[in-house]
Amino acid sequence: MAQIGFEGLETTSPANQDPPQHGESGEFNSGREQDALLNAASSSQLAKEGLFFNDGIQRIDYVLAYDPSDASDKDWSQPREVKRGAFLDGLKERGIRMEEEHESVDQKTHFIKLHLPFEVALRWAEDMSMQLPIEELGTITSHSLVDRVISSCCSNNIFDPDIEEQPDEYTAPFLRNKLEKFLNHDDPEKFFTNAQRSRIVYEIMSRTSYGDKDPTKIGVERLLGNKSFLAAYPLHEGGHNDDDPDNVRKTLVRVWGSWRAWYKFQPLDQIRTYFGEKIGIYFTWLGYYTTMLVPASIVGFICFLIGLGFINSSDNQVGIDTCEIENLNKSNIEEFGPYIMCPLCNVSCDYWDLGTTCTAAKVSFLFDNGATVFFAVCMAFWATFFLEFWKRTQAEIAYDWDVMDFEEEEEKPRANFEAKVKTLHVNPITGREEAYQERTTYISKIMAAFATMLFMIGLVIAVLVSVIIYRVAVLALLNEEPALRSTASFITTITAAVLQLIAILVLNKIYEFLAIKLTNWELHRTQTEHDDSFTFKMFLFQFANYYGSIFYIAFFKGRFVGYPGNYSDLAGFRLDECGASGCLIELTQQLAIIMVGKQVMNNSIEIVLPRVMVWLRRRDNIEAKMGDRKLTRWEEDYDLADLPEHGLFYEYLEMVIQFGFVTLFVAAFPLAPLFALMNNVLEIRVDSNKFATQLRRPLARRAEDIGIWYPILDGVATLSVITNAIVIAITSEIIPRTAYQYGVDNKPFGLGKNNTLQGYVRFSLSSAPLVLIDGNDATDSKFFQDLSKYFPNKSASETAQMFGSCSFRGYRETGDDGEELSELRRFFWHVLAARLAFIILFEHVVFGIKALIAWLVPDVPRKLHNRIERAKFLAKQALREFDERATGEGDGVRQHLEQAV
Repeated sequence: MAQIGFEGLETTSPANQDPPQHGESGEFNSGREQDALLNAASSSQLAKEGLFFNDGIQRIDYVLAYDPSDASDKDWSQPREVKRGAFLDGLKERGIRMEEEHESVDQKTHFIKLHLPFEVALRWAEDMSMQLPIEELGTITSHSLVDRVISSCCSNNIFDPDIEEQPDEYTAPFLRNKLEKFLNHDDPEKFFTNAQRSRIVYEIMSRTSYGDKDPTKIGVERLLGNKSFLAAYPLHEGGHNDDDPDNVRKTLVRVWGSWRAWYKFQPLDQIRTYFGEKIGIYFTWLGYYTTMLVPASIVGFICFLIGLGFINSSDNQVGIDTCEIENLNKSNIEEFGPYIMCPLCNVSCDYWDLGTTCTAAKVSFLFDNGATVFFAVCMAFWATFFLEFWKRTQAEIAYDWDVMDFEEEEEKPRANFEAKVKTLHVNPITGREEAYQERTTYISKIMAAFATMLFMIGLVIAVLVSVIIYRVAVLALLNEEPALRSTASFITTITAAVLQLIAILVLNKIYEFLAIKLTNWELHRTQTEHDDSFTFKMFLFQFANYYGSIFYIAFFKGRFVGYPGNYSDLAGFRLDECGASGCLIELTQQLAIIMVGKQVMNNSIEIVLPRVMVWLRRRDNIEAKMGDRKLTRWEEDYDLADLPEHGLFYEYLEMVIQFGFVTLFVAAFPLAPLFALMNNVLEIRVDSNKFATQLRRPLARRAEDIGIWYPILDGVATLSVITNAIVIAITSEIIPRTAYQYGVDNKPFGLGKNNTLQGYVRFSLSSAPLVLIDGNDATDSKFFQDLSKYFPNKSASETAQMFGSCSFRGYRETGDDGEELSELRRFFWHVLAARLAFIILFEHVVFGIKALIAWLVPDVPRKLHNRIERAKFLAKQALREFDERATGEGDGVRQHLEQAV
C-alpha cells in the first residue's frame, strides 16, 4: 500500500490522553452498527463455529480464559478475583462488550469473550494513528523483483501460490472527521479487518488498570503474569481440517502450510493480513534469504565438485605423497624414518605413521584447494549483495504495508513505560506531551546491563577453558590405568561434551532470565526499542555459545602447543593439539556436525514439540467427557500452544546463527549454503504449519523492519571477511604449499621438481630426537613393537634406537648436538610474511569492493522513490483542495489521485 497523509488536519483525540470513554461521543450512531450487524445474521455458519457471541451478531474480537478455583496468588495486595473484576470493569467503562462462558469441556476453565463496538473502534483507531485505505484512490498491484523476473519468463508461473491476490490500496492515518473518505466507511463489518480489531482490543487492555492507587497495576500482560488470567488471545478464523468450511485460515494452510506447496512462493500479503506486519516481515525475510541461498549453494557445490574431481590428480600432490608412505619399505630407515610421527599428547598417545592419514589427506583437499579461496571471496560479495538488496526489498515491503514511518510517527510508548516514568516532555515528532526517561538514567542502566552481559560471556569462555582443561586432565589420569587406556579418549570426549552441554543449557536459562529482567528494568520507550535491546543481549551470549568451540579450533587449537622438549602446558597438562589429520579437517567436521545436527534437532523439535504440547493440553478432553458436544472455537484455540513473548526472536536467532555458519567459516565448509538451503525450504513449511495450526493466533503486531537483526547480520558479514582470510591464511595449508611450490627452487632431499608440490610432505616436517619426548617410553610403544617385526632379533627399544627420532609438523632445525631443537627455519618466516600479506590484501580488496557495491546499490529502488515522492505531492494537493472546499468533497482530489494509479 502507499501512504497518504492528511497533514495539518486537526484530530479529535486530545494529546497524551485516552480516547473518549464509551458513551461520551454521539458523533456516530450505534444504531447504524446494530443495523449492519443484523444484516450479518446470514453468517450463521460463522456463529456456529464460535466466532460470534451467542446472539450470532457480535463478533468475538478477543478471548480471556481463567480458572476461578485457583485461589493461590503471588500478589498479596489483591486476590485474583478482585483484580479480574477491577480489570473487566475498566474494559466495560471503555466500551468493550463481554459475554462469559462458564461451561467448558475440562469443567474448570471459564472464558470471557470480548467484542469491540464500531464507535469505540473508531475512537481508538484515531488515537493509534491506524493506517486505513482511502476510497478515492482505488487499487494498485505490486510485485517483487523475483516475481517480475519469473513472470517475464513464464506466462503461467507454477511458483505462484494458488490464492487470489489482495488489492493494494493507498492509505492514510485514520481521522474520524474524515470517515467518509475511507474505504467501506458505511459498512462496519468490513471497515476494520479482524486483525485490526484484535489489535485495538489489545491496546485497550494494555492501558486498562486493575488497581485503584498503584499506577503500575496496568495491562493484561501483568494479569497473565500473576495468573489472574490463564490466557488472552484472538480467535483463528475457523478450523483448518478438510471437513471444516472454507475460511482464511484453511486457505493459508493449503497454500502456505502444506508440504505440497514447498516449491511455491509464500502468500505474503495474506500472511500480513492474518498475522500482522511483524510476522509477515519475518516470513518475507526468511523467503528472501532462502532464495538468495540458491546461487551461493550452486557455486559452493561446484567448488566441492572441483575438489572431488581433482582429488586423485597431481593437484592433490600432498594427498598422493601421504598415501604412498604406506607403500614405503619400513625396513629402510632413511626412506621410512622421516614419516614416524611424534605422539600428539603425553603418556597416553603413541608414535604413529603419517601414512595412516591417507584418507584424511585426500578428504582435506575437498575443502583445502584453490577453489576455496575463490568461493570465500564470492561469499563475501554474496553477503554484501544479500544485505543491500534486502534493504531494497524491505523498503518496498514497508511502503506496500504502510509501515515505512511506523517507528517515528505511529508507534506509541509502551503502557508499562508510561506507568513507571513520571517525567514528561513534548515529543518533537508528534508534538504531544509524553513520558520521558532522563538520558543519564537511561545510559547508566544500559552500562550496567552491558557489564552484566560481559560477565556472562566471560562465564561462557571460562566454561570452554574448563572443558579443555578437563579433557586434558582426565585423559592423562585415565591413561595411567592400563585397563582404561583403550577407551580413555572415548570416555573423555563423551563426558566433556555432556558437561559442556549441561553448562550451556544452565547458563542459557540464567542469561535469558537476566536479559528479560535487565530489558524490563531499562524501561525502553517503545516495543521496538524493547525488543531490539533484548535481541542484542541474547545474541551476544548465543554467539559465544554457538561459535566458541569453532573459533577455538579455527584460531587457537594447536597454535601454542610448542615443540618436543619445550611443550606448553595449562594447569600442569600439555595443551590440546589438533588430530593427525590437521586442524582444517577438524574444523570442517565440527562445522558440519554442529550445523547439520543443529538443523535436524531444531526442525525435529519444531515439528514434534508443538503437537505434543497441544496433545497434552487436550488430554482431558476425551470423548467420554465431551459426549456429543463439539469443542467451541475458543476452546479449540485455548488448547493450542501460545507464541512466547519473544517467540520470533528464536526464529530469527536460528536463521542468523545459520547465516554465521554460511559466511564466517565458509572457506572450511563450502557445502554450508547447500545444507542451509535444504533446511530453509523445510523451515518455511514447518514454521508456516506451526503458526497456522499449532499456535494460538498471535496478536497482529506492526513493525517497520527486521529491527536490530539487520546490523547484527551486517556485523556477521563484516566479521566473515576477517575470519575467512585467517582460515585460508593460517588454518589451511594453501599459503605454505604455494610458498613451497613457487618459492623453493631447489627442492630438498631431491624429492621434487621446481614449481611442483613433490616433496612438500617431507619438507613440512621437522625431526626431533626421541630423548625429547617426555612421558612416551619407546619400550612400551605398540608402534615400535609392530615395527620391530621388520627387524628380526630386534626389540621395540632397539628398533626405536635405530630410527632415533620422530617427526612433527613445523619448521625447526635440529641442534648441532642432535639432542635439542634450535631456531626456526628461514622458510617459516617467509610463510609468516606471506600469510600476513594475504590477510591484509584479502581484507582490503574485499572490503573495498563491498563498499563499492554498497555505494552503487541504492537502498530504495528508483521506482519506489518516485512513488513516495508522488504520494507526497498528491497529499499536498489533497490538503489544498480540502482547504479550498468547505464541503470536503474535493472532486479534484479524486482526479489527481487517480492519475497516480
